[in-house]
Formats: sequence, C-alpha cells, structure tokens
Amino acid sequence: MESRTLKWLLSGAVMLLIWTFGSSVDMQLFTTVKAEARPASGLYQLESEIAAAMRSRSEQLRIDYAGDAAELTAGIKTTVRQALTHDEYIAYIVDSYFYSIRTWNGVSRIKLSLRYRETPAQTAEVDRQVASVIGTLIEPGMNDHQKVKAIHDWIVLRLAYDGALSGYTAFESLQTGTAVCQGYALLAYKMLTAAGIPARIAEGKVASGDHAWNLVLLEGKWFHLDTTWDDPVPDVQGRVRYDYYLKTDAELRRDHSWTRTYPAATTDYAGVVSAAALNDPGKAAFYTGLERELGFVWLKPEHTSASADDLRDKLQAAVLSGQTTLKVRYVDGDRAKADLQEALAGMGEFGFTSYKAAFSPFGADGAVLLDVTLQK
Repeated sequence: MESRTLKWLLSGAVMLLIWTFGSSVDMQLFTTVKAEARPASGLYQLESEIAAAMRSRSEQLRIDYAGDAAELTAGIKTTVRQALTHDEYIAYIVDSYFYSIRTWNGVSRIKLSLRYRETPAQTAEVDRQVASVIGTLIEPGMNDHQKVKAIHDWIVLRLAYDGALSGYTAFESLQTGTAVCQGYALLAYKMLTAAGIPARIAEGKVASGDHAWNLVLLEGKWFHLDTTWDDPVPDVQGRVRYDYYLKTDAELRRDHSWTRTYPAATTDYAGVVSAAALNDPGKAAFYTGLERELGFVWLKPEHTSASADDLRDKLQAAVLSGQTTLKVRYVDGDRAKADLQEALAGMGEFGFTSYKAAFSPFGADGAVLLDVTLQK
C-alpha cells in the first residue's frame, strides 16, 4: 500500500486541497457524474452529502454552504476525512480528491472532485464473483470458524503478491490473480462480509512500509487476519501459511504497527478453538485439523516439555510404543540442546547410539519446537 500525500494551497477566500492515494488509475474507465449544487448548513450535513456522493461514485459535487465560513475553512479537511469513514470499502478505492471553496455574500460554494481506483461496474463485478465463490465455497452447516478458514485459504491459494505494486483493488486481484496488500484486504473484506462475518480493513506500517490487513469478529471477539503475509513470496502453489491467522494485538505488534483506533483484539485464538471443540463435538475432526495447522497442538501438555526429566520420560514412552521420533514444544529454548543431551543419557540401553535433532523457534516466549530422531 503506497503512502498518501497531501498538498494544499490557501489564498484569500479561495482554498484548494488535493489528496492523493498512491498511483493514479486510468480515468477513461469512468463516466463523469455531475451533481447539481446542494445546500448544506453545517459540517455534519456536509459530511453526509460527501459520503453519499462517494457511495454513488460521483466524480463532481457542488455544495452551497450557508454555515459559518471560518468554521468551514477550519473543518472541511476533517469533514472529508470523516466522510471517508462511512464506508470502509469506498475509502480504500478513492484514489484522490480535491476541492475548492469560494465565498461570496455569506455563501460558500464548495466544488469537490473525486477519482476512484475502481469503477461502479468493476465493484459490481467484484460483488458478482464474490457471491459466486461464496456460494460454492461455503457449505451448508459451516460455522464461522470454518467460513473464515475457507475464505483465508481460498485467497492465499488464489492470489500471488504483486511485485510490480500495481494491483490495489479487489477487482484487479480477481482479474489478474495478483495484488498488493490493499487488494488482498479489500477482497477478504468483501468475502468475509458476504459470508456474514463482520470484518474491518486495518492499515498501519511494517518494516517495508505501509500495509493493510483485516480484523475479523468471531464469537464476539476481534482478531487480526493478514492474508498477504500468509501468502508465500515468491508464490508457492498449494501452500498456505497461518503465521498471521486470527492474532491478538500483542501478537501482531511484533512486526505490525498502527495509529488508528480499531476494536481491541485481546483474546488468544488457541483458547477459543479449544473451547469451541468441546462445545461442538460434531466438528471434532475440523478442530483437530485446525489445531494442527495453526500449531496449537504443540501448546497441549502432552506435546510440551519443560525439563530434561520430562523429556526423557517422553522419549522412553515413544520408544516403548515402537517409535523412534519425538516432536514436542520445549519451553526453554535456550536450554533445549543441553537438556536434550541430558535426557538422552542412558538411552543406549534401548540400542540407540546417536540421534538427529532440529530446533525451530515457536511463538514469542522463547520456546522451540524440538524434533528428535533416534538412530541405532
């Protein structure tokens, strides 16, 4: 998502403001819609008129403002920004806008011009394709957990990140199969809401610059969902990651930041899944698979070890059951190698003379995923 630039000029009774969102689009795709001059007597009414113009994808709006001219001059920038918040999808397809104010005999004539990244016809096509996909992707009886996962996986498998940084819209993502983060987030927003899942579009920064993702409401709790960062770059056919799947604010802040106010995401999704599995035994297979794909299985006590003695017990239990491998989450990653060597002492009585071990970081609390193979 490219940064936004603001340029403004104020001179006498005439004010001109230009607001651009990233690169421009081919405006020949649009049919200019001109609105007759409408009256407005206050900033709240002005905000409503501008929001309505954006929803109808008007490119030009003229308003005769009968309110206080000084209040208008001081507040119009905020008023236009507030109008953008009325519809999140529209806010992210407005490419740029500019306005001028001319005041004469107590009446301020406002002229607002807007440009969009996506035409009304293109948005309608997005809605048509999304409805078609949702109609086949979402099966009868699916709960919201299943719907969110199905939509997340479909987007990650369907799209590839646009290295040319040119595809910003849901329409472009569906037409070309590529998009930048904004295209991913807009498509996810459309698909989630079409499936009846409340969603938001969020924006902020990551190490590489500006970024966009989503917030999703599940069981009354908000979670972050970043489909862009769950899609491998370069693209890997058939591969889906879950590193940024339904995360808390704290989890996402490890490499994302934001300054806008969004619903707080404070609930650990692992606990939500665990509770849902108990409350809905009919979908046990889905939750078991979900826990494995998201790595939640390694949070369970039977797959966690915190000492050399416990690790030895688990290794011996594995051997006695005929296995030569063990995979567990080891709580203290800094001690994992030394504790493994201590645990392996005495395993020679089972006929094993060597081993292979892999240590992979797990989470942000210093734990590692320990994968051991015993050899004779």
